[in-house]
Amino acid sequence: MFHYIKSSFRERAILFFVIFIILNVVGFGYIGALAVSDQMTLTANKNLEEHWRYQYDILVLPKEVSEKRALEGGWVPPQSNIASYGGMSLEDLEVIRGISGVETAAPLAIIGFYQGDFLNVQAEDAIPGEFYIVKGEKKAFDGLREYHFHTEEYVTNYYEPEMEDSLLFQRFNEEKNIPEGFRIQVPPGTHFRYPNELLVVAIDPEAEERLFQLSESTDVDLSLLNETIKRGEFLPHIPFLALRNQGYAVEESFEVSRIKVPDTVMEQDLSGGVENYLYNLPRETIASISLPTYSEKWKNKKVELFIDKYNIQENPVPYSTYSTLYKYSPLLYETKTTGANTIPTVTAKRFPPPEFAEFTIDFPSYRQKYGDEDMQVTPNIIGYYDAAKIKPVVETSWEEGDPVDIYTPHHSTILKDGAGKSVEPTPLIPIPLKSAYYPGAPDLLTSIEVAKYYYQNTPPLSSVRVLVEGVEERSEESQRKIEQVAQEIMEQTGHHVEIMLGSAGGKVHIELEGTAEGEVGTVEEAWQQQGVNWSIEKQMNETNKWLFLYLLIICFIFIYTTITHSLLKRATEFSTLRSIGWPRKKIMISLAFEIVALSSVGLLSIVFADLYFQLLGALDFLLIWGIFIFIISVGYVTGSRKALSKSPRASVSGENGHWRGGGLLAINSIGTYVFHQVMRRPLRFGLLAGSLSLTLFIGILFTATQQGMSDFLFLSVLGETIDLEIQSYQKMFIFGGLTLTIVSIFFLLYLNAAERRKEFFIMRSIGWSQKQIELFLGLEASFIALTGSMVGSLSAFWAIYAWTEISLPLWIYGLAILVSIGLFLLCTFIISRFIDMKGTVKDQHAA
Repeated sequence: MFHYIKSSFRERAILFFVIFIILNVVGFGYIGALAVSDQMTLTANKNLEEHWRYQYDILVLPKEVSEKRALEGGWVPPQSNIASYGGMSLEDLEVIRGISGVETAAPLAIIGFYQGDFLNVQAEDAIPGEFYIVKGEKKAFDGLREYHFHTEEYVTNYYEPEMEDSLLFQRFNEEKNIPEGFRIQVPPGTHFRYPNELLVVAIDPEAEERLFQLSESTDVDLSLLNETIKRGEFLPHIPFLALRNQGYAVEESFEVSRIKVPDTVMEQDLSGGVENYLYNLPRETIASISLPTYSEKWKNKKVELFIDKYNIQENPVPYSTYSTLYKYSPLLYETKTTGANTIPTVTAKRFPPPEFAEFTIDFPSYRQKYGDEDMQVTPNIIGYYDAAKIKPVVETSWEEGDPVDIYTPHHSTILKDGAGKSVEPTPLIPIPLKSAYYPGAPDLLTSIEVAKYYYQNTPPLSSVRVLVEGVEERSEESQRKIEQVAQEIMEQTGHHVEIMLGSAGGKVHIELEGTAEGEVGTVEEAWQQQGVNWSIEKQMNETNKWLFLYLLIICFIFIYTTITHSLLKRATEFSTLRSIGWPRKKIMISLAFEIVALSSVGLLSIVFADLYFQLLGALDFLLIWGIFIFIISVGYVTGSRKALSKSPRASVSGENGHWRGGGLLAINSIGTYVFHQVMRRPLRFGLLAGSLSLTLFIGILFTATQQGMSDFLFLSVLGETIDLEIQSYQKMFIFGGLTLTIVSIFFLLYLNAAERRKEFFIMRSIGWSQKQIELFLGLEASFIALTGSMVGSLSAFWAIYAWTEISLPLWIYGLAILVSIGLFLLCTFIISRFIDMKGTVKDQHAA
């Protein structure tokens, strides 16, 4: 028996070498799967660890807020913590701070909006007694459209008493209906930076510093915000920290032209109207200016501007008085669509634009103005803060450029215009109108202590943000601690609690109800969604299970079909051994030795390879060896049972299996002939079609799983980052699996053709040309490919439909079928070049 096994290895050296290579592919695939899966997991977990904790652990909101939520499922929209004008008391704050486990409880209170200072602009070189044409414009860019929400052009004069005797002056006042006593006794001018709405938010400076590095954004001692309010001559002086730059893209312009009026004006000159007459006279520009009035340089300046044609003179204003405090309603949303693995869509409710003293704002408004209060103060701006320099203390939740709670923009990206047309994604820029969709960061920060001035020592709080003690790492223990504190807050205050643990920026589409092309229609934002952090990890673990399984099944298909074909070819050999007295048991023992030898040699190369990788332990080696033995054994058992099932006489005469149902379909065309020829070898046909169908089934299912994971990860900003980082690893497995699939199909088709040389010789003998034989092989391959790909694709479609919520487009299944047929035809064409039919004929004649 030893000599037989030795000769068997020698005669089948090429086949066993191929099996050895494939076993190594399995082994190295296992090592690679461990390495890649570990790397994918490490890469993902690194991001998850860095983002597992939000800027605070718990967000406490007034209990009424839960009734106004646009989305369920733990969604927290931007600026929700300053959406209400109260609802929580200082007593609630003290209760929260007294709960065991609360490290920091930082309150926020939205005070409202003030009409800030404007810039008074006048023409320096204006001369009394003259007429002027004044032009003014205010425009702002929101990232998609430039809004001209204030444009003016009119004729005016600079009054002096001598003008009373002028016919032109008299007719001008009559036409404009200007009563006596309302003469314009100042140079032509305008107001820049109006309306100038300022969002005022109160904080606890000490607690806020424990959440955010607010002191890093300013040169001012934050404790000064708690100063005692100073009483001025008329109004109280309130300490404020003002925002340095809101990021508006606003430009305001002003131009004054002096009209060159003739010394004598006759009645007939004014027959067409005084204004028409003046517009048609020559003019000279005496003052012109264009300024980014809401830029860092100009936003907080308290000056009057005197301008001429070339210069600007700034005269400081010694005091500043803010007008009445007023309030805007919070944003209101209506859910439109939600679904698994889809980005939710909500609609922001739109309101009529508010009216101001000088003009009506023609701009989409998403907040309703209400609740004016007679609270006028003189601001004492103690310093400025730069929102771009604020960082959260819990930096694991944040990367440079990310939003910081209420202080920085929330990265609204414009996706569509009002006409529904997709546009190049671009950031939505705030507009200096607080009725707009995104009002920007707070313009003024003051303290809760100062807020007591407005509310007689009981300032209503908008929210409280809580950090929990002993939460340093991403673990179930951290989750338990935070949930316990959240439960205590709910029980003792009755307010609504959002647990921010594991939250990640989840994408939401907001329809802003734009109505025109070029107007903002739909934007995408990163709302916080709770639990996404943990869901990403679960999705990663589920997907990683498919990586090695995919590679393993394809290798199994290849080795199984190779060994089965080999053993079927050895049927005659086994019959000869049985004819000379070998019992079936002895043959099976020799085959078992081959199994152990092949698997052991394959394992040995893996052992040597791991000396470099150092990834595997003893159990891993035992597992790999077990996999090798299993893969080889299945092929040996299946093939040997078929080969040993025949009698010695039948086996010596060769394989004579045929399709018993052949008589049901008559041979009357090349198609039916191909069908009969294929079905004459049901095992070969089954192996080829089964290999293809199983490969397509696993391949499509794997693709669907990867697509499902990508779709899931795309729903959050963190997940999209992780998906981009692991795509290269996923492509390695897909490429390796596809390569093995192609090699397997090629090898099976080659064996199928190589074993039929006698059949091809007979075809040539009865007059078939080589092209006819190649056409026949092509039709046969197409039939097998069509059958196998249809079975595999339909099985994958059913499995995906029945077991998952993933949806693959139908063209993927169609493409899989077409590519399979094309691959079989290509392999058949290449194989026909290797098997020379003419050479075969000569060889047979020589024989």
